[in-house]
Amino acid sequence: MPSRYRFTINVDVRFADMDSMGHVNNAVYLTYFEAARMAYWMHVTGRGDLKDMDMILARAEVDFRSPLVAPESVEVGVRCASIGRTSFVLEQDMHERRTGRLVAEARKVLVHYDYRIGRPVPIDEEMRRKILAQDPEAKQA
Repeated sequence: MPSRYRFTINVDVRFADMDSMGHVNNAVYLTYFEAARMAYWMHVTGRGDLKDMDMILARAEVDFRSPLVAPESVEVGVRCASIGRTSFVLEQDMHERRTGRLVAEARKVLVHYDYRIGRPVPIDEEMRRKILAQDPEAKQA
């Protein structure tokens, strides 16, 4: 089943992603999810440089649904589920591209963060509009 999210990226499993058990190591799933999260944020904000990031990961939860092996490829989806004053929640899923098999699901809490002053800052209205344009079903707190 393909992703139900509007924003997706494709990731190919590399031999280096495998562990001694013959499948993709659990830590690598987070790397795939992070690649999709960063691509999502750059897409939503229109930024082209990782140096312009203004979010920081506060929490990550992953539910592993099925093993992944080389040379499989996955589609990783991302959407904003909710937006608060200084934070937002992203939901993600990962499906094997050929079969549509659900591989993993993730939920992340991100904080809008000013790295210069080292603390959270409110999400401004322009950023809120950009997020809601991409994910209009996101709940607002």
